[in-house]
Amino acid sequence: MLIPGWLITHLMTQQRQQRAALAAAAEEQARTNEQLVHYAASLEELTISRERNRLARELHDTLAHSLSAVTVQLGAVDMLWESNPNAAKALLTQADESARAGLDEARRALQALRASPLEDLGLVLALKALANEAAARTSAKLHLDMPDVGLILLEPHIEQSIYRVAQEALENCVRHAEAKTLWVTLIHSAKQLQLRIRDDGQGFDPSHPAPSGHYGVAGMKERASVIGGTLQVESSPGKGTTVQLVVPLKAIKS
Repeated sequence: MLIPGWLITHLMTQQRQQRAALAAAAEEQARTNEQLVHYAASLEELTISRERNRLARELHDTLAHSLSAVTVQLGAVDMLWESNPNAAKALLTQADESARAGLDEARRALQALRASPLEDLGLVLALKALANEAAARTSAKLHLDMPDVGLILLEPHIEQSIYRVAQEALENCVRHAEAKTLWVTLIHSAKQLQLRIRDDGQGFDPSHPAPSGHYGVAGMKERASVIGGTLQVESSPGKGTTVQLVVPLKAIKS
């Protein structure tokens, strides 16, 4: 009688321990799920915040610049309207041209915000289109080095970030570099994907802080960080600029 009683007690003790372990595991799983939900919400908020920053950069580089120029020109027109009508009319013409150019840039920026070329063409062809457009706008000679279409398979949000980095780098080249030659290279090895955009333009000193309202380099670094990549900018006055984005291969689909 003692042995069966001991066995029954032992089994009951084991069952209680197992139930306690299961309850603890369930509680831990609930905490983990709660943490994952919180992490997902935080990530969504961070993504929204960065997207707002990107929109701010786009609007600053298009509407703000154009409207500032038009405001200055119209102020000069007001001052010259009676004393020098011919000069005032010439300034009115310039203001009209500035407004139209700003409208065209705003339309281009809004179209680019959709990044529809990625959906229509894929990453490689979309990057080629960006590079060709930038070269045409600056009358620069273009050197392209890219893989065959469809060779690189990426998650959509990673493709989006790579495209945006290229877009920002090429737009900076168009607006500031005054380059005669532009090189755009997209390569991948067993460990990483690499995008490199180089120009022979006027360059700048990266150690100097960016002027107020200029977010280009900071925005590109933010995008690189979001996808686990790194971004380097090498430049010096009179010696051009190189922007290099490196994305670990683990981000690529199998």
